[in-house]
Amino acid sequence: MTITINALKERIRRKELYIVVVIALIILAFCGSDAATISVEGEPIVGFVRMFKVLHVIVNAAGCLLAMILSLRTILVEYKEKRSHLVWIRGVSQVRYHAQLAAANIISSAIAVTILYLALAFYAVTKGAAGYLPSMLPGLLIIYLNIAIVSLLTSVLSICLPSFGAGLIGSICIIVGVLHSILDIYKNIIGGFSGTIIKWVLLIFPDLNGLQSQAVNIILGNGADTHVLLKGLFTLYIISFGLWMFRKKEA
Repeated sequence: MTITINALKERIRRKELYIVVVIALIILAFCGSDAATISVEGEPIVGFVRMFKVLHVIVNAAGCLLAMILSLRTILVEYKEKRSHLVWIRGVSQVRYHAQLAAANIISSAIAVTILYLALAFYAVTKGAAGYLPSMLPGLLIIYLNIAIVSLLTSVLSICLPSFGAGLIGSICIIVGVLHSILDIYKNIIGGFSGTIIKWVLLIFPDLNGLQSQAVNIILGNGADTHVLLKGLFTLYIISFGLWMFRKKEA
């Protein structure tokens, strides 16, 4: 795990991590304050449960965005700075090398989203809903799955694509994933060729919103859809094959 530990130390020192976390915390503090008024279609969102769901969506989106940013240039930079030969001479395979770098990305992103989750837990306590705290732990584990999917996908893409290409696909993955349920409704409304395109897009990109919704359901005591969770784990499993399929030439 030496490669992962060293790479993790580098991720923790990156300013992007702290910038995104601070911005997300500010948004959480603002939206969770009594001074903020959030409305959907002109109807104000009031009450702890409804506001908690909104804040949970923000935490999930911020965590996914951060996972993409931290994973964007990981493997590419390692080759660009010609550090890979230090690994090859020790007999470490390229797959293992890429996997440990991807693991550092996932762990650093998980640490950041844990900080955001602690802020969400603090909000629950201040609103007199401390009873939800025990169930927030399994909810956090599900969000970790979302983070791992985005981080691993971006890491795999960075093996074979430049930063712009990997970032573009990663961004589309986050947008489609977070808006998955809305796009699913929209495709049924418009139908036709456009609806078919959206249908295929939804099939290709992971349902990040579905996993986020299951986390909320568990926290609020409504239970979770096992099918959605297994689908998320299967998605992570399929993406992991990219570490084996894609190779880079020796630096």
